[in-house]
Amino acid sequence: MIDSAPFDFRAFHASHKIAMIVACSENGVIGVDGDLPWRLPTDLRHFMRSTKGSCVIMGRKTFESLDQPLPNRLNIVLSRSMSDDRGDGVRIAPSIEEGIAIAEASDMAMPIWIAGGGHIYSQAMEQGDLVDLIVRTRVHALIKGDVVFPEIDPKRWKLARSEEFAADDRHMFGMTMEWWVRNCE
Repeated sequence: MIDSAPFDFRAFHASHKIAMIVACSENGVIGVDGDLPWRLPTDLRHFMRSTKGSCVIMGRKTFESLDQPLPNRLNIVLSRSMSDDRGDGVRIAPSIEEGIAIAEASDMAMPIWIAGGGHIYSQAMEQGDLVDLIVRTRVHALIKGDVVFPEIDPKRWKLARSEEFAADDRHMFGMTMEWWVRNCE
């Protein structure tokens, strides 16, 4: 559903405990050779505003693709090989469950965000009722890539809201931001 009414996305997000945030192409691609396949300033700003002040759980490869830890967030990296003895405030957890436990023990805002990569998204989706919100930017393009986001099962998820953005001089592709909530029926 496309809704033009004012939307307080921060309040909506805060009403959920664990959320995934992702941008993927029409064919599900989220990555190419360890990087994003596009530069979409509106989506990046949306990611930064959505996750600011919260815990962000990500896989090691996603973390290593960043220039530095995400500022104003508790970065929790899922890895069995990285050391938790770091000076940059990044926390290391061997599993999603332990990452969530670290996040729950923090004083950061809700929700706890799962921010990739593909393997981490798949693990979270396979755990049934772990995640209660998916914030997906659907990029209107077909991209060849090597990492994909799992399909959203319409029997388990309901589209609560969407917003359209056209391609322009700063965005080579149009996109739709979507908010999916777990279907509790």
